[in-house]
Amino acid sequence: MNSSNRTALIIGGGIIGCSIAFELLRAGIKCTLIDKGALNKEASTAAAGMLGAQVEIHHPGAFYDLCKWSQQLYRNWTEDLLETGGISPQYIDKGILRAALTEEDELELLSRLPWIHNAEWLTAKEMRAIEPCLSHEIRGGLSFQQDHQVHPVHLALALQASIHKLGCDIREWTPAFGLIERNGRIQGVRTAEGELLADQVIIASGAWSSALTEPFGLKLSLFPVKGQCISLRTAAPVISSTVFTKGCYIVPKQDGSMIIGATQEECGYDKRCQASVIGTLHTAATKLLPELEQAEFVSTWAGLRPGTPDDLPYIGRFETIPGLIMAAGHYRNGILLAPATGLLIKQLVMEEPTGINLTPFTPDRVLTPLQQIN
Repeated sequence: MNSSNRTALIIGGGIIGCSIAFELLRAGIKCTLIDKGALNKEASTAAAGMLGAQVEIHHPGAFYDLCKWSQQLYRNWTEDLLETGGISPQYIDKGILRAALTEEDELELLSRLPWIHNAEWLTAKEMRAIEPCLSHEIRGGLSFQQDHQVHPVHLALALQASIHKLGCDIREWTPAFGLIERNGRIQGVRTAEGELLADQVIIASGAWSSALTEPFGLKLSLFPVKGQCISLRTAAPVISSTVFTKGCYIVPKQDGSMIIGATQEECGYDKRCQASVIGTLHTAATKLLPELEQAEFVSTWAGLRPGTPDDLPYIGRFETIPGLIMAAGHYRNGILLAPATGLLIKQLVMEEPTGINLTPFTPDRVLTPLQQIN
């Protein structure tokens, strides 16, 4: 089938869903994107925007390789978004300094050096030469100069503008009530507006994704993990790099604010912010960056990251349900993995070789051997 005649329906209008739409539309595939609410109002814009392929990964393997690959795509991808939609994602190519405040943390960071890429150990003095406001309590740390950042809100706006200009049929406030199966293949979804049909259905609805597959005997373990963040501002910028320590990161933005996060709480779909947690985040940030003791409080918020039991996303087809592709469970790395996920789903839809081996990420990994045979 010619790509101009193909159609795709994407369920979920966060960063992942919009990134998939962007790649499919650029490949000439007609796309409809639906979301139960407004686009990018859940985990996507609650993030800090770190592209931490090195700093946030604690061991080598398939997931680390996926993160590195997506990171390599990022700069050109954001330039394409700016050219297409006219809005900058505010890509900032300053690195991340991962500081150790305890001996235990220092040893853990040093243990990564044999396998981690693009990392350099710095003494405390060398770290403060880069960021003079860092605490004198730090013991040294790792410099990740390839770990950059974007502004998640501006990335969302850039994606929305780009897919709109490319002709995406965007339907907000349109929840999917159930998948439509005909002739042994998924062919669309039921909504309050009626049936929406497409050659390919892609689920990218984060922590809400598994509800649509359960009627077909496929219970994907996806659960929300709340992350609370705060935003502070000082009279003048005190850091230019992202600084990070165990339990806390501080990400400076172009408007002079700093995003500080983030907690990891399995508490269902509760998005309320707690004063005690905000206080704990501020205390941790001040320990790393004492200048924040008297910083202006700007705002606080929470997002629900889609977690999985093995900490790996579900990316790929279901062998037992033709016509359906899953792209969910990216947990803390949805922003980082957006360009790679969009490209991989485009490659699957176009029946092209994928950029990486998707076996570790297949949604079928949750099936029992009996289910796989049947």
